[in-house]
Amino acid sequence: MLQPIFARRVGAANTLRHPKSPPSGRPASRLGTALLLAASLALAPLLRAADAPKPFAPPPEDERLDKVNGIFDTDLPWTEAKGRIKIIIHPHLGDFTRRSYIRVPVGARLGVNDHVEFSAMVDPFFDHGLRQGSSGNGVGDVQFGAKYAFLRWLKPDYDASIGLNVNIPTGHPPLEMTDGYDHYAPYIVIGRQSRKFAGLQYFASTTYDHMEKSSVRGMFQLNEPHSSNLLFGTGFVLDRFPFHYTLEVGFQTTSLVGRGNKQFAYIRPGFAWNLPRRYTFYSDTRWLVGVSVKVADGPDGLRVDSGGKVRAEFSFQRWLARRNGADPGATR
Repeated sequence: MLQPIFARRVGAANTLRHPKSPPSGRPASRLGTALLLAASLALAPLLRAADAPKPFAPPPEDERLDKVNGIFDTDLPWTEAKGRIKIIIHPHLGDFTRRSYIRVPVGARLGVNDHVEFSAMVDPFFDHGLRQGSSGNGVGDVQFGAKYAFLRWLKPDYDASIGLNVNIPTGHPPLEMTDGYDHYAPYIVIGRQSRKFAGLQYFASTTYDHMEKSSVRGMFQLNEPHSSNLLFGTGFVLDRFPFHYTLEVGFQTTSLVGRGNKQFAYIRPGFAWNLPRRYTFYSDTRWLVGVSVKVADGPDGLRVDSGGKVRAEFSFQRWLARRNGADPGATR
């Protein structure tokens, strides 16, 4: 009789020592499942945040606007960053409604060092089949460019550069795609950053456009010089990334350097937008969408032109930086 009573007392003592021990069996299993579910719900937002694309800091070069043909035609005084190779694709989407072919210029720009850059571009065209007529396929012209930025001259108040743009028609392009002349255009441009408004730069430029008749047929547009000419331009660029606002004012003359005495004047405001990366599937390509309105006056009278452009820029340096886990915004 003593042994059973002693065993019951020991069992009672053990129960008192562990009053919070959960009973064995199904209740413990339910409690573990509930705790696991609660932990999963609590960690879900953290897991989603880890998988989300990291914030993208654009390189300094992408926060400012470069030359965009048809929207902003001025070469500004800075050059491409040292070692940077930029591939540019500039499809003329308006050709789908205005022409029987589409032009898709493709080019590259190379920063040799911190003050020299070279560029090249070809302008192919393709039948798109949405309008009557056929212009065939081919390359309409080739373009080459070089620019040198002065390291000391006019510093620190002004930036200055000189350059050369060459445009040569080739092949058998549609008549209205080229004027049929080779263009050799040296220029000088001087710019100044505003001290009152961040991102605002004023500029003034002078370009001598030397024209020589080529073997390729072409035609002039309204209010275009038919011979060599001088172009004096000024304006500003306001960079408010991802938005860019531009204004160009120009006076063009064939006096002294060309045939006859023809004068032309124009004004062109423009706007460009860097598409957010969420609209480009978080690609490493910089997409620009721009519009402009050009009002020109000359021997052919007053003419108003408007248009929009889309341009894609792919930088190998930006792509390599992202693949190596570096911040593209820290590379130059």
